[in-house]
Amino acid sequence: MDVKNLPKKYRDLLKRPFGELINSSNPSFHEIDSIINNYSFLITVGDASSENISKLGIKANIQIIDLMERRHKRTFPKLHWTEKRSINNPPGTLSTESIVLIHDLITQNIDSLVVVDGEEDLLALPSILFAPLNAYVLYGQPNEGIVVVSVTESLKIKVQGILIEMGFSENILKY
Repeated sequence: MDVKNLPKKYRDLLKRPFGELINSSNPSFHEIDSIINNYSFLITVGDASSENISKLGIKANIQIIDLMERRHKRTFPKLHWTEKRSINNPPGTLSTESIVLIHDLITQNIDSLVVVDGEEDLLALPSILFAPLNAYVLYGQPNEGIVVVSVTESLKIKVQGILIEMGFSENILKY
């Protein structure tokens, strides 16, 4: 399996939200809907984020979980999906396998649950890269709330640069 580590210089950058932070781990429907109103494509990354969004009746196209919450095992979240996939992605890394899977699920537009053996945190990056423009990627910000990322061309370019610096080929990063 081809796996790349996140360079140290990006660790602090990625600790800051890439989008709008909602200061609640259990946001209301109104808080989320006021930002993503009439969304065309939605990806959730993280067990609690995915479950909380699902509980609000908001349907994510792709949900990415690792059955861990704050580094502790958790029960399987209550989610809805058409297809379930499993991948390996060690903590603090991104695997080529996971990048290709995220790309394929987005382009095939299959409502999917991705269960990660390892850690799902960095999968927000390929989710942002391959999501359609004006889509949303939601992920948890530990001890702060949920980050709502609106996918823009400039953000895609920024994320692509990070992934190239991690050592991924531009060929698999075309969006």
